[in-house]
Amino acid sequence: MSKYAPSQGNLQKMLQASDISLPEEAVRQLWAYHQLLHLRNDDGDLTRLRAFDTMVSLHYVDCLLVAKKIGATLPSPLLDIGSGAGLPGIPLKIALPQVEVVCCEMRARRIAFIDEAIAHCGLKGARTWHQTLGSGFTDKVGGIITRAFEKIPVTLQRVAQMVPPGGVAVFMKGPNCDEEIADANRSLSRSWRLRSDEAYDIPMTTHRRRLVVYQRLDDPLELVRRRSRDIDAERNDAFKLWSDLLTGKGVRKHGLALIAGSKLVPEVLRDYPHLCVELLVARGTERVPAEAAADLPVAVLAPALLKALDVSGTAGPLVVVRAATPRPWTGLPTDAVLAVPFQDPENVGAVLRSAAALGVQDVVLLREAASPFHPKALRAGGLAALKLTLWQGGSLSELAAGLGPEKLVALSAEGTPLPAFEFPADGFVLVPGVEGPGLPAELRAAAVAIPMSEGTESLNGATAAALALYEWSTRHARLPGPGRDD
Repeated sequence: MSKYAPSQGNLQKMLQASDISLPEEAVRQLWAYHQLLHLRNDDGDLTRLRAFDTMVSLHYVDCLLVAKKIGATLPSPLLDIGSGAGLPGIPLKIALPQVEVVCCEMRARRIAFIDEAIAHCGLKGARTWHQTLGSGFTDKVGGIITRAFEKIPVTLQRVAQMVPPGGVAVFMKGPNCDEEIADANRSLSRSWRLRSDEAYDIPMTTHRRRLVVYQRLDDPLELVRRRSRDIDAERNDAFKLWSDLLTGKGVRKHGLALIAGSKLVPEVLRDYPHLCVELLVARGTERVPAEAAADLPVAVLAPALLKALDVSGTAGPLVVVRAATPRPWTGLPTDAVLAVPFQDPENVGAVLRSAAALGVQDVVLLREAASPFHPKALRAGGLAALKLTLWQGGSLSELAAGLGPEKLVALSAEGTPLPAFEFPADGFVLVPGVEGPGLPAELRAAAVAIPMSEGTESLNGATAAALALYEWSTRHARLPGPGRDD
């Protein structure tokens, strides 16, 4: 049997017995709220509690203890997530009229009741949000509060986009939430700091509570801190452009390229920030790479769209970079220069990687050559295309005619064996073998050959070029260690 009969006076007595003091007008508003809740709760959908003293203790006192303990530090607006019948939002609003409260609830009937209660109690600065909390809630709030809604780490991740640095997340929990707190501290320590964790009892009951407060940290690596844009459809113009970058023609048209890979993406973000145009990540990504510049734009793609662009299957973010437009080759070489004739982008990437590693700086891309920024070339060559100075040449025959035989070193099986060949001391252009037809006849006469085992037909052109450049580099002390002259 209830000790207290329902009345405003007994409500006041129970509050006082719980060491909660409210102004007379606030008690009147709380009594009006209780009467309406009791009236509209015929089927128990708004609350399972029906006895007056139980409702006062486990609903109203439970919520008002929060106002007593941390009311002075609660921010405004305060979002009450999973508000149900308006708990804790409405009691907090009554006790803290200066705090703007937004009650978030997905069930239409409960939203209707909260709206009615706000009007019935005359609460200014209180409103509802009828929605499942997610990307649809775009308002900025000072903090959130939730009462027995979901696990702490889940909520912290869910509200990261709306709580600013310095804002708080308040959790009204039962006594057994240590595992949730440990999970949050372990997985979200860059984004949230545990500010307080207070255990207490609800007066006049056997119920124990924990009031857990987290403070939002300013973590620039969080995706929600970026001004990102969402890409959800293949017909999106940006996605169409990025799809073009999967071909050499598209790279040349747009002057852009896609970088992929767990090693290459951080490297390009760190070493070439001036070339980075945009970071592409899959929806669900929480943090951008640590190397990303603070002002680098971010696009959030539907996972299937990012997978379509990630032709190498790296399952990570992609970076759109500016692809250098090669300048026309007009001069004579004063050092070792590599001419690239390969139509296979993987061979282009491989030979550029070797050139960068062996001390070559200038590369002439012949008319036949595939784009060095083709995804396959970048996968094979790493960031060599960004490190090297790229020039645009004409055809192989045009290059030979412009240089003359004394400045051109062509690789062919019929040439002088490489160990016996003397590289021009004042600069030369190395031309690897060409796929398919091979070198023109006029270049074979003064060609250089890579010795091979008997019965071997030929070497891959990129491999042959790497061997020749290694020979040149070691002879001229371009690599660590003593040079040699043999």
